[in-house]
Amino acid sequence: MRKFGTDSPVFFEFGLVGSDETYRLPLAAHLPLSTLAELKEAAEYGGSKLMSFQVELLRRYIGDVAGTLSAGTVGEIYSAWNEESAKAGASAGE
Repeated sequence: MRKFGTDSPVFFEFGLVGSDETYRLPLAAHLPLSTLAELKEAAEYGGSKLMSFQVELLRRYIGDVAGTLSAGTVGEIYSAWNEESAKAGASAGE
């Protein structure tokens, strides 16, 4: 018998200027499948739908600080996250 799902999630870690805290967001291949599907759908629509989902995803993993970030900062975080996810073999298709 083969068993699956025993691997631990791999995270993208990042910091924010003015904070000593390290924040973590699972790489694309380690997001729950339903969450990854939602992200890919939002990416297809783009614009405000994508930005809203990205902020919501950040809130799930880093808390309320996500709501204080500028659009530019969110874009930088997801650009770096997508790059790291691609290196690991998966991306959100942005």
